[in-house]
Amino acid sequence: MSICVFLGPSLPMDEARAILPAIYLPPVKRGDVVEAVHRHDPHTIAIVDGYFEAVPSVWHKELLWALDRGIALCGAASMGALRAAELSQFGMVGIGRIFESYASGRFGPFDGPFEDDDEVAVVHGPAEIGYAASDAMVDMRATLAAAREAGIIDAQTMQDIAATAKAIFYKRRNWAAVLETADLSADTRAGLEDWIRANRVFQKRIDATALLRHLAERTDAPKVPPFRFERTLLWEDAMAAREGVT
Repeated sequence: MSICVFLGPSLPMDEARAILPAIYLPPVKRGDVVEAVHRHDPHTIAIVDGYFEAVPSVWHKELLWALDRGIALCGAASMGALRAAELSQFGMVGIGRIFESYASGRFGPFDGPFEDDDEVAVVHGPAEIGYAASDAMVDMRATLAAAREAGIIDAQTMQDIAATAKAIFYKRRNWAAVLETADLSADTRAGLEDWIRANRVFQKRIDATALLRHLAERTDAPKVPPFRFERTLLWEDAMAAREGVT
């Protein structure tokens, strides 16, 4: 048995492999968890990145199905953090600041609820070009919070810039667009740009790394709380379609 990890732009593959020997798969989409279970027979599945919008995102039902089979599920950073927060009561384990923020509904020290999918969403290219991407809102929040702690900006400016970033569509969200749009003095903008260049925080990468280290250091067998998996007609139809049954 093995560990399967669905990974994309949140963490470079060479860094991931150096932390945890595992079967690394592309960002997860609907049906991929079922396919991974049948093809690789894993004892653990870790989700970091996942597709959405252009293709159906990973189905909660297939994650529950995997848990029902005794497979440990872990998530962090991006799609993994979202699904772990949604399924923690069924035994999916979440790791990291982003998961904890989704679970609590707040990404401190920022005002307002933390619940939107676009907080972790990025637009990116294929793996072959290094997943060139827009900037994730959660990374911006972590960076702005660190800038406030370093005395580069004050608390109100931190909140204002975050609100500006949030108002930008995720596909166009990057530091250049945010700093150009934000209502900042020339000196504040220049100082913050210089600080970000040297101190930018990649929270998704931090959380993905924490997840892989958690799995690498774990010595006990994964434990999955028992629950009743309902084999609905929709689920049975999906499985029949996978097998090519009409």
